[in-house]
Amino acid sequence: KNRIRYYECNMTKQQHLAAYLVFAIAIAAVLYIYYRLLPVAVVGGLLIALPQEKNYSKSVMRKRQNRLRLQFKEFLEIISISVSGGSGRSMENAVADSLRELRMIFNEEADIVREVALIVRDYEQAGIPMTKGFAELGERSEIDDIVSFAAIYRTIEGKTSDFGYIIAQTRDIIKDKVEITMEIETSITSAKSEAYMMLVLPLILVVLMSSMGSGFMDSLFTTAIGRVSATVGVICTFASYVIATRATEIQV
Repeated sequence: KNRIRYYECNMTKQQHLAAYLVFAIAIAAVLYIYYRLLPVAVVGGLLIALPQEKNYSKSVMRKRQNRLRLQFKEFLEIISISVSGGSGRSMENAVADSLRELRMIFNEEADIVREVALIVRDYEQAGIPMTKGFAELGERSEIDDIVSFAAIYRTIEGKTSDFGYIIAQTRDIIKDKVEITMEIETSITSAKSEAYMMLVLPLILVVLMSSMGSGFMDSLFTTAIGRVSATVGVICTFASYVIATRATEIQV
C-alpha cells in the first residue's frame, strides 16, 4: 500500500486544476466588479489564482493532518483501554485488535485505519517492530502527537510494568491538547464568518450602486481617481481574505 507523506499535498492534478479554475473565475469576477475591464479581469484572475491555489493546497494538507490527529486520538482511547486496568494485554495485540473498532468508528479508507493496518501488517508479515512503524508514521505525518507517542512507546517498551498507566497518561495529554485546539477553532468560527461577510459586502454595494443607472458610479470606472480607488478596494478585499484565511491556522 502507498505510504502517504502527510506533510505534502496529496491532491490529484485534476483537483489542482479544478481549484485553480474556481479561484480564477472568482477573482476575475471581483476584478470585473471593480474595473469593468474584461481583459484586466481575465488576466488578473489567471495570475492571482496561482498563489491562491497553492495556499488552498496547503490548507488541504493541514486539514488532512488535523483529521489524522483527531483519528489518532480515538486510536489512543481504544488501545489505552486495552492495555490498562490490569488486563495484561500486550501493546501489539491491542494495536491489532483496535482495527476492528476503528473500522466501526470511521471507514476502511480512513487514514488512521490505513496506517494502523500497515503497522500491523509489517509486524505480522515482516517482523518489523511496531515501535518502528509508529516512528515512521510520525516522520511521514509530521504530527507532534504521533511523534511523541512513538518516542514514548520506543522508550518504555519492555522496560516497565506500568506500561498501561504510561499509555493512559500519554493519551490524556494528547487528548487535552486536541481539545484545546478544537475549542480555539470553535471560538474563532463566528469571527471568521463575520470577516467573510464583511469581505462580500463591498462587492454587493458596488454592484447595486452601479446598476442603478444614474451614472453615480461611472467615475469609478472611467477616471484616474476612480481607478486608484478601485485598486485600493481590490487590495483591501484580497488582504481581508488572506487575513481571514490565516486566522484559522492555529498550532497548540
